[in-house]
Amino acid sequence: MTSIGNNPHNMTKPSMFSLISQNGLAGATTIGQASQGHRFPNGTRCNDCTCSPGLLSRNRRSSLYLRRILSNSSRASSGGSLPSSPRRHFTRTASGRNSVIDESFASNSSVDGCVGVTDINTSGRLEKLRNLMKDANLGVYIVPSEDAHQSEYTSPVDQRRAFISGFSGSAGVAIITREISSMNETPEGLAFLATDGRYFTQAANELDFNWTLLKQGTPGTPTWQECAVENAALLSLDSGEVVNIGVDPKLITYNEVKKLNELIEKKLAENNKFKISLKPVRNNLVDDIWNYFETVPVRKFGHVFKLDDKYTGETTNSKVERLNKEFFEKLGTNTMFLNTLDEIAWLLNLRGEDIEYNPLFYSYLMINGKKLVLYTEKFDRFDEELRGYFKEINLELKRYDDVWFDIRKIATDLNNNDKKLILTNEASWKMVNCIIAKNFIQIDSPIKLMKEVKNKVEIEGQIEAQIEDGYALIKFFSWLENELVERQAFLSEYDAAMELLKIRSSLKNFRGLSFETISSSGSNAAIIHYSPNSENSSLINPNKIYLCDSGSQFLNGTTDTTRTLHFGEPSNEEIKNYTLVLKGHIAISKLKIPNNKITGYQIDCIARQFLWNFGLDYMHGTGHGVDSFGPVHSGGIGIGFRSYCNEYKLRCGNLLSNEPGYYKVDEYGIRIENMIYLKECEDIRDTLEVVTTTRVPYCKKLIDINLLNDEEKEWINEYHNLIWRTYEKRFDKKSIEWKWLKRETSPI
Repeated sequence: MTSIGNNPHNMTKPSMFSLISQNGLAGATTIGQASQGHRFPNGTRCNDCTCSPGLLSRNRRSSLYLRRILSNSSRASSGGSLPSSPRRHFTRTASGRNSVIDESFASNSSVDGCVGVTDINTSGRLEKLRNLMKDANLGVYIVPSEDAHQSEYTSPVDQRRAFISGFSGSAGVAIITREISSMNETPEGLAFLATDGRYFTQAANELDFNWTLLKQGTPGTPTWQECAVENAALLSLDSGEVVNIGVDPKLITYNEVKKLNELIEKKLAENNKFKISLKPVRNNLVDDIWNYFETVPVRKFGHVFKLDDKYTGETTNSKVERLNKEFFEKLGTNTMFLNTLDEIAWLLNLRGEDIEYNPLFYSYLMINGKKLVLYTEKFDRFDEELRGYFKEINLELKRYDDVWFDIRKIATDLNNNDKKLILTNEASWKMVNCIIAKNFIQIDSPIKLMKEVKNKVEIEGQIEAQIEDGYALIKFFSWLENELVERQAFLSEYDAAMELLKIRSSLKNFRGLSFETISSSGSNAAIIHYSPNSENSSLINPNKIYLCDSGSQFLNGTTDTTRTLHFGEPSNEEIKNYTLVLKGHIAISKLKIPNNKITGYQIDCIARQFLWNFGLDYMHGTGHGVDSFGPVHSGGIGIGFRSYCNEYKLRCGNLLSNEPGYYKVDEYGIRIENMIYLKECEDIRDTLEVVTTTRVPYCKKLIDINLLNDEEKEWINEYHNLIWRTYEKRFDKKSIEWKWLKRETSPI
């Protein structure tokens, strides 16, 4: 591993950890060096600036961005090598077709090297954090991404890992060390950011010189747990003291704590000089330093409302009865505490507005047979109608923080009656620490398993939601092509995302986006979870691939669709690789599997096989579960290579995404995503078939029909015909939408 090392401005003597930084440890990626701040991760210097990685201001980027556009325009109008148009000129090809030559977009339209680089210098934040680590007697401090409810998408107030590291992706863990033997006034140490393949490029762009990127899942790279324990062992060996690894017990699951303790025990057995301990830190250290650098966000407790039975298909009383009969009776106990927000919302048929993109609300839930206790805040957000509903479902309201006292008391009462408390595998370390007698059992959440099987009403709602969302995407893609090609307009990635939101906002039952829109042109499309911002997003280059991954929240369903488009003349390589991705996408779409016998892990390779034939692959899963008017990423099922995809067998009613891709770093990215559900096959017993719910055409100019077999061509034509029949009467025949739809759905 090549370590980033310490900020050289704060170093006054060589230390063990500075030597480690110089000599390197196996398995990680160097982000940059403070002594050579001009250089980016690939070793190149950014154009026309003197920035350090992570220190170029937004104003500086904007001025350079504008200057480059004006420079291109000036050269075009001055009679130089560029044509008179500041944007592009047309040349006639051998076939007689017009091809777009766009000199202004010969390279990324934003300043080369500077796009996506954060303007946060984390040196001061790490220094203050290490001072608090010293006060708490910690050698290592872990900062997870999740909140107290193990949410993937969190409110700004819970984005502690993003604050301390500068990395804005939704997944990752920060590990900060403090050299406990150092006598310097300014504390020293290392900082690591571990994340998965979706975020490797983004993290390399966003992390400053203080950080080492741990690319999880790549050969030779330690897990974040191994990194924390290994660094604690080195600190212990160097100092001869006990080294405490600290973490906020609300933010880490008890299962993760058990894994960490197992690694610690294994490390202690290697050398009797190692002294390591895992320590819960009640006051979050990042929270304690946040206000020195920024205004700390305020936790939002928004509107909560009942989701009508016409959308849920099942009442809460029915769900609770099933929970007791199918699960609690077998366990011999009927008292359970929940901390996951999506499961609470689903069970209670309630939705909220506390977290952006997710219709959830902050709460814990206690289930005792048919009695429910909801722990939350802002009781005035529950109107009389909702309180009447609470009586119907036998639900009592309590304050959010009362949950800690109640876990302790109820567990003690159960223990006195030789009963156990049920916790799910997502239960936090703090929840377990409240149980004095340790009379608890941990299980996979039965509610998670229940909600992954959609009922008939939820499936019908999903299809209706997809039809509405498909209408919006057809309007958007036809508008975007017209703006870029016919009107030759300058449009940024952010402008396009805002136009799509505007179109969606007029749709029936629309309640917001299901995640931040990924609107990416050219090399930005190779950043798997790239999202543009209003200040420095790139212009959309019509001569490069454009990838749009977006979704909506409707009362009757959640959507997630990705299309990769090209508005000019794609290269042969882009066409070939798009077609290979499409073939894998179709293979999943045509799949038939035994009911309740096959996992998503087992079918993942079906989508990758065509890329593998050319030595290509993608570093994310092929599919994820999706809730009904809930989180776009549900935690129960998936199609992919990670272990969770092998834990649950696919069943009738499962709702997932189907999204293979390919990404060529610094050049382009391809992803094709539909949503699918599994239904019983009518002509084969005990067999499931895939049904696609998304209604958006593929990009025909990116398809090489010579790489498709007859069955694949037939599938595409049938799918496009379904889309045409769905929307042909919703658009005027003279409209750009109708013409675009007619062209894109015509048979191949």
